[in-house]
Amino acid sequence: MKAAPDTEPASALDLAPEHKRGFPLKSPLLAASGCWGYANEYADLIEMSLLGALITNPISRRPRKPAGGAHARSVAGGVALHTGLPNPGLSAALRRFAPIWRRMPCAVIVHLALRDAGEARKCVERLEDVENVLAIELGFRHDEDARAAAATVTAAAQGLLPLVVQVPFSRTAEFSALAEQAGAQAVSVSAPPRAALTAAEGWFEGRMYGGALCAHTVQVVRALRSETDLPIIAAGGVHSAEQINALLSAGARAVQLDSVVWIDAPKVNAILQSWKR
Repeated sequence: MKAAPDTEPASALDLAPEHKRGFPLKSPLLAASGCWGYANEYADLIEMSLLGALITNPISRRPRKPAGGAHARSVAGGVALHTGLPNPGLSAALRRFAPIWRRMPCAVIVHLALRDAGEARKCVERLEDVENVLAIELGFRHDEDARAAAATVTAAAQGLLPLVVQVPFSRTAEFSALAEQAGAQAVSVSAPPRAALTAAEGWFEGRMYGGALCAHTVQVVRALRSETDLPIIAAGGVHSAEQINALLSAGARAVQLDSVVWIDAPKVNAILQSWKR
């Protein structure tokens, strides 16, 4: 597996060179939120130093419990998950994980799942002085009110950390536009698409993960490239170096690895090694 010959050297990859702190990445390959845990959970299996950054599991201002009922259903080419984004809340997460983040061999991007602009101001401010936290990624529901989302992005963008807005698959143009207008530094494509399945106990709805998604991700990135000037971080079903090359050729500046880490950790190491410079 070889990296695309026309990609930028790792030392030159800065997604926000005009930002007061910058957004430098030593590799264009990132660990996607929701798949790798909060910190170094995969350190025994993955050479973490080769990641451009680890994006944490979603963290809300206050603790959230798991969703009731079934959490996973198999689908062709992947899996649908419905977890409710359980997490300990920001205060507990900082107590437990900030000391680990400081010692990690790769940068950390904290993914926040917030309710409103007020929460954004408070949470971003608390993360600004945490050592080795490179940026914030904001996640939004597929049915998020656009005006409320714009206010949340605007509030988060006023902080000191670079801001990535994770745009839902079904609303990429709309959310990329509001991210750009509100002052974000990049967009990530995307919040995994929704799936609805029938089951004996009724309908099951969840987020889709799996290699079958990547072709759709490439199409979304190609379309979005002409609609926004923000750097695009591609995510969704990336399971090979060839898929990474396709996404970078489509216009992405960086790529997130998600469900592949569940399936084949040695393959992840091989992919990361292939991009080592």
